Amino acid sequence: MNKTKFLSVILATMLLLSTVTGCGSKTNTTNGTVNNETPPIMEFLPNANAIYIDDDAEIVKMIEQRFNIDLKSWQLDPKKYNEQLAARMAGGEMPDVVTLSDMSLIAQLIEGGMIHEMPLDLIKEKAPNYYRITQEYDDGSMWTQLMFDGKNYGMPHPMATYPMAMYWNKKWLDAVGKEVPTTLEEYEDVLTAFVENDPDGNGKRDTAGMAERSFAAVFGAFGLRCVTGAKTGFKVEEMQLGEDNIPFFPWTRPEAKQALEVLRRWYQKGILDKEFITGENHGGYTWLSHAFMNGRIGLTSAQVNHYYAGNSVNGPQGVCAKEFYALNPDGEIVTGPAPIGPNGKSGTEAWAKYGKLTFLTSKAFEDPRKVDAYFEMVEAYYTDIEYAKMVRMGIEGKHYEKTEDGYKALVDADTLRREGIILVDCDVTMPYTITTEPKTIEFRNKIAPKGYFRFNTPAVPEYKENITTLDTITEKAYTDIITGVKPLDYFETFVEEFNKAGGLEVEKAVQEEYAKRLESIKK
Repeated sequence: MNKTKFLSVILATMLLLSTVTGCGSKTNTTNGTVNNETPPIMEFLPNANAIYIDDDAEIVKMIEQRFNIDLKSWQLDPKKYNEQLAARMAGGEMPDVVTLSDMSLIAQLIEGGMIHEMPLDLIKEKAPNYYRITQEYDDGSMWTQLMFDGKNYGMPHPMATYPMAMYWNKKWLDAVGKEVPTTLEEYEDVLTAFVENDPDGNGKRDTAGMAERSFAAVFGAFGLRCVTGAKTGFKVEEMQLGEDNIPFFPWTRPEAKQALEVLRRWYQKGILDKEFITGENHGGYTWLSHAFMNGRIGLTSAQVNHYYAGNSVNGPQGVCAKEFYALNPDGEIVTGPAPIGPNGKSGTEAWAKYGKLTFLTSKAFEDPRKVDAYFEMVEAYYTDIEYAKMVRMGIEGKHYEKTEDGYKALVDADTLRREGIILVDCDVTMPYTITTEPKTIEFRNKIAPKGYFRFNTPAVPEYKENITTLDTITEKAYTDIITGVKPLDYFETFVEEFNKAGGLEVEKAVQEEYAKRLESIKK
């Protein structure tokens, strides 16, 4: 089932459910009066990696006793998540707590009556410490993603998110006699040497400097968040939040033409892998760069934890580093800063500062005990570190152990979920990470100190109607300019076509909706 069909099913289902009073909760109410004799059943709907919990698990019992609830979880097949979710809700079922990462679903579930309003005043009253901490990490956009028609509908969580890091093949640097570069000009010098000076020593001119995953760093040198990410192609749907707190499309800015000029020149010099259009990954874990591992390019970019799972370059290897060293036992990877541009700007793409989004359903609000219990859970996660560690990692010595490089899991993720861990947690929030792994934050900030964080674009109608067309136009124009199919000055033609195809309309609608949500928060 594609996303469009799923959303229509969800909306129809939710409209049906909104007419059913008290669905799934009759065992806890009698004629509108809450039955306080037994703890209420609280059903959690986590993300697609959910699993049924063991009712007799030690941590489940501890959670239930602390908050006086009967904890349950929904289990859906990750490969059939959307279909199974729609089917269960069509059958009259509804969880109490919902965790979402797909922003496009939120509006549909609100319109359908599943997700209940969660006034900010209620959050301040029930979870004051949580609210105070979120304010410390709010860049101005935290609560706007959950505002609809002037009302708030959920709880965001400030995440320990870091920019992408730049990874160099150290043996190649040594072979061409170069140090890790810092400026855009130095980057070009080193990457040119990778092309011309036979860094792999095979006597052939068969090496390139970089591919598409490092494009973001080039745009970052001009102050823009134009990204490709783990998959091929430019993520046109991701807008950028300006320093003036106004969102915009970075793809049409004059600075984008400057970045394209650099990439175009690098393509002509052979610095860019001629196969960059097909991407660096060719199977397996999404963030693996086969071009980097197999010696086609000497530079790539990814999250810090993809290469360094510990707190230092000498610590445990991330999944990408493990693959690299398996193919290159004598190889070595070093990191360096993103290139500094002509005006001193620098940075790579970074994921959203706010990760897990949690909601309470209409069913949950039928029983005040459930509402109170959930706010108590969130408040505990932000104020009681021992509780947070328990529901995030489990029990020390049984589920994890502490090492010099941080915490090491002793059981697999499914076991953790089955025993109630990674179910009611709030993920790797900033307060949690600062307390449990301060060395990790220090190390990652050193590796990748500058970044352009993701802006969660409000799903206005104009955006939904035009974004696919805008993506197609941008993909073709950018690729044609970089590869020389079109001249650099074609950029102006592209901007005109982009704006006529709805670009200006989308940008204006998003800006107005964002401003409206900001104003709602102030009231």
